[in-house]
Amino acid sequence: MRWTVAAAIIIIVAVAASLAAYLYRPARQVTITVVTYNDVAPVVEMAAEEFEAQHPGVKVRVVSYPWDTYVEQEITVLKAGSPEYDVVTFTPTSSQLIAPYVVPLNTSYFNWSDIIADQEDFGGLYYNASSGRAEVIGIAFQTWVELLAYNATLFNNATLQREFQEEYGFSLNPWTWGNWSQVVDADKFFVSHNITKYGFLVEDEPKHELIDTFPAIFEWYYMHNSSLNCGNPAGLPGYGTMFMGCVPSWWGHGFPPPAFNSTAGVEALETLRELVSYEPPPSQLAIGYSALVSILSQGSSAGAIAWANDIMGMNSSVASQLLMAPLPGGYGEPGSTFLGISRYSQHKQLALEFLQFIVSPQFQVRAFYAQGSLPISREAYLQVMNNASLPAYEREWLRAILVANENATATPPTLPQTYPVLIPSFNGPVFEWLSSPTSSPVQVLQQAARAWVEALGGGG
Repeated sequence: MRWTVAAAIIIIVAVAASLAAYLYRPARQVTITVVTYNDVAPVVEMAAEEFEAQHPGVKVRVVSYPWDTYVEQEITVLKAGSPEYDVVTFTPTSSQLIAPYVVPLNTSYFNWSDIIADQEDFGGLYYNASSGRAEVIGIAFQTWVELLAYNATLFNNATLQREFQEEYGFSLNPWTWGNWSQVVDADKFFVSHNITKYGFLVEDEPKHELIDTFPAIFEWYYMHNSSLNCGNPAGLPGYGTMFMGCVPSWWGHGFPPPAFNSTAGVEALETLRELVSYEPPPSQLAIGYSALVSILSQGSSAGAIAWANDIMGMNSSVASQLLMAPLPGGYGEPGSTFLGISRYSQHKQLALEFLQFIVSPQFQVRAFYAQGSLPISREAYLQVMNNASLPAYEREWLRAILVANENATATPPTLPQTYPVLIPSFNGPVFEWLSSPTSSPVQVLQQAARAWVEALGGGG
């Protein structure tokens, strides 16, 4: 009888629990909205779908706009103080614009030992010049990095390796190169021996690309000049390596002075001109993304200084002939996409949990396989690199990308003036000089530096 009563009690409790679970529903479905741009929307939508599956009663709405309008859409809503968006997207270029409208993220929210710091810092940190402090305004959920891509068929040729070593006295292996002079020597070798028509392609298109290409080269000179970097090889957050890494006492402004109007800047500009001399003349064909991919596809160049993501997006028959290495000296140029939490969100905790989910190593691995999204997570890189089913060249790519990511110190400025002011006032004179160097490089860089100081409110 006791057994029967006990069993009955257990059955009643189980039925009651089951009924309670069945009857329980959230008072209302909670919806969080993520606004992003079309290029990265597939990754965000994938995260949204998986997050919803793990959070019953939660809906993640993804709103996506074209690249050239999404920031304007975000800013309009944020300036109005609207709670419409819970999570906003930005890149380094737009980070300073978004910063006033997002919640600073506590460092305890994420596993920072797994997040690649140089990528996170370039855009994820907001530097307050008046206080001299930086705060985290967003988390990177994927990475872009500029490095060297080279023609494996040529560079792994034993005969060419021996001839190059005998002629120039160092290895043809780009992983061993320690400075930009060695890149120029490789250009000379391939072009002068009629092995390729062009050397390493560098993007010199003046509408945008030059503001990425010059810092990639200038960084080598900047990191080796402590009087410019002040111990900060990536410069100050927001200002990057195009400005000094500190605000010196002799400088009468609340921002660091430009660093490129210096001997180091002149050396970098002259190096850029040498590299450009081994590709189509800028006045005839400015090298942007499309031209770079077209020439690489023809196999008529030694390689390129390019974004790894662009190389991975090329036709596989072409991309598989290319290998990657960090920029000479072992560094890269970063470029991540970030997610931040709107100050006006009414669901900040859920928004934070979504951010934590999208940067988790487990999701980062799935996003790489499904969308080709390069991780921000070190653990995700290691898991993918250890996948023997991936082609060997892809695993080699990932090795180079991880090294370049972890040493991604070549940082252009991310200030609000970058697009409307800083880019044209730098790219225009530099492109003109590359096309027809009638003035001195000193004059070109000083002219650009004066324009930048004036744009930042420091006078002419």
